[in-house]
Order: sequence, then structure tokens, then C-alpha cells
Amino acid sequence: MTALHPSRIAGRRTSLVVLLSVLTILVVPAAVSLASPPGQPILPQEQEVVNIVNQERAKVGAAPLNVNYSLQDAAWMHNEHMVTTGCFSHDKCKDGGPSDRIKKTGYKWVTWGENIARGQRTPVAVMNAWMNSTGHRRNILSKEFVDIGVAYNPSGPTWTQVFSTPRSDYATVVPPSGGGGTTPPACDLPDVNGDRQVTQADVDAVADHFMQTPADPGWEARYDVIADQVINVYDIFEVVLALGENCG
Repeated sequence: MTALHPSRIAGRRTSLVVLLSVLTILVVPAAVSLASPPGQPILPQEQEVVNIVNQERAKVGAAPLNVNYSLQDAAWMHNEHMVTTGCFSHDKCKDGGPSDRIKKTGYKWVTWGENIARGQRTPVAVMNAWMNSTGHRRNILSKEFVDIGVAYNPSGPTWTQVFSTPRSDYATVVPPSGGGGTTPPACDLPDVNGDRQVTQADVDAVADHFMQTPADPGWEARYDVIADQVINVYDIFEVVLALGENCG
């Protein structure tokens, strides 16, 4: 299946900043440095899909796409949700639409596209299926797109591609190497969405996982900024303290 959407201005939602403003009298543990950039290494199967995408784009004179941290997260969120729920759709699985999932990661987009697939067991097979479908092929070869994220789960198997073009004020960041990507220098800040700056999107992302522990489904250690095995007000406050800082 394929989805494509024109540009529109992404809004920003409020979070727990008002609550946090009354907590400044608390003793907050010292900032914890992230040992490595947030996010997970791209899987070999995902990297192979990216490689084939860029090979196909080269045939029509389109520039290669960059693998982006945030788009990897957007693709992963939806792919895992489809696997968990058994739902197979761009916007009918009760996790929003593609633009909602991209926005949630903090990525600032101009335009976006999404491809999903199920049943193909290899990167070559899923790419053959997409390239033989008009809408999927259009997304893969579109010269409007700059960045890509790919997610793979062997259950199904299930695949998701997310394409986008960033706004001029957004710095794209590639994920750490696992199958061919390059690793950016570590960002010594609570930058949970991997765009190398601490913004309201990071505050919101941590708040969305409020009170989770490693025993909860969907636990991700990157949101446990204080690294005490629970995502609570201290983690959110730590991100708020760093708002506006960036790693260059």
C-alpha cells in the first residue's frame, strides 16, 4: 500500500512544561550523558532496501536518499504496531496517519510518502513488489524526497518505508551503522529524537512514555534520561533544562 501527502505546516502541542515549572525546588540528579547517539542501528535488511531504492533512483537520475533517524523511528513505530495488532493500513490502525507518526519523532517535513508491504521475505522481493506497483514506485523514485526510513519485522514479514523532505531549519541525521550507515558524533544532550538539538519535541517524546519501566511493552531506554529504570518527571525535567541546546 502507498500513501502520499502534500506539504502543510506542522503544529506543536503543549506538554508537561507547566507542571514542571512548579517543580524547580526539587533536587534533580545530575545530567546523564548518552553513551551513544539515540536510536538503533539500521538492520542489514533495512539497509539493503535503502541500497536498492538508491540503485533504482540512479536509473532515472534521482539523487540518493539519506537514511534519517527520525524517519527510521516513524517507520519502526508503524511497522511494529501493524505486527502487534494485525492491522495493515496507512491510517486505519489507530496509531494516526503517516504525517502524525513523522511529526511525533520531531522531524520537520515539507512533504512525505509511505509504502507498506507484507509477506515478502527478502529485501529484493519487497522491492520487486513495490517497483511493480504504480503508487509505491512513484514514492521510491520521487525527486521531491530527500530522506528515507525503513523498518522490517520478520513476523509477516512486514515492511514500512517512510519518505520525506525536511524543512530548511531541520538538520537530517543518519542512524548508527549496523548495515552500512555512518555514525554521527555522540550528542551529549538529552536529544531523544536524534536531530542533535533539544526541542519541545524531545520533551513531548519523553512525556509520551511517562511512568513506563523496562517491564512495559514499548519500553525504550533512550527515554529514561536519568537511567533509573523508570520514565518519570525527573526525566522530563532533565530535557526541559536543556531546551534550546544543540550539538552543532
